[in-house]
Amino acid sequence: MKLIPLLMALLLWPLPLLAETYTWVDEHGTVNFTDDYSSIPKKFRKKVKRMDSTDGQAEPTARESDTDAGKTGNPGQPRTRDGSAAPAEADNRLYGGKKAETWQQEFRSRGAELKRLERQLIELEALIKKPVGISPERVFGLPQEFRDTQKQYNDALKRYNELNDAANQAGLPAEYRK
Repeated sequence: MKLIPLLMALLLWPLPLLAETYTWVDEHGTVNFTDDYSSIPKKFRKKVKRMDSTDGQAEPTARESDTDAGKTGNPGQPRTRDGSAAPAEADNRLYGGKKAETWQQEFRSRGAELKRLERQLIELEALIKKPVGISPERVFGLPQEFRDTQKQYNDALKRYNELNDAANQAGLPAEYRK
């Protein structure tokens, strides 16, 4: 009977949703982003890339044809939505005393930690809902394990947000926070 309120609470606990992000370069050299594939103009759909949610790297989508896989966007300097030049591959400027590459590594590391904990929470939630093939002792300990993992996730999210705040103060462009 004590397990029912816990299960109800777990079902109501919001977990971050995983969304696909697509990117493409238009005829003016502007880099565009969207999470809705249908909003991409048809003439750019063959050149669209899906942003990988684990490390922020763009990769060709399954919808991209093999003949276009090796082609690049329009010639010239890519531009962001506001018209400014997109960051160069190797940005040697310092942001808050750190190179952009160092910031990227930190964002990737903390993002990967969040993803790992999120997957662990989902797995624990599934085990709590359907505890098949595990020992009674493990079933009994699952709620506490879930709470502990939830605390770790919240702490990791706090660290990620603190990193983002520090990046804002350092003036780090959003392109390096992936």
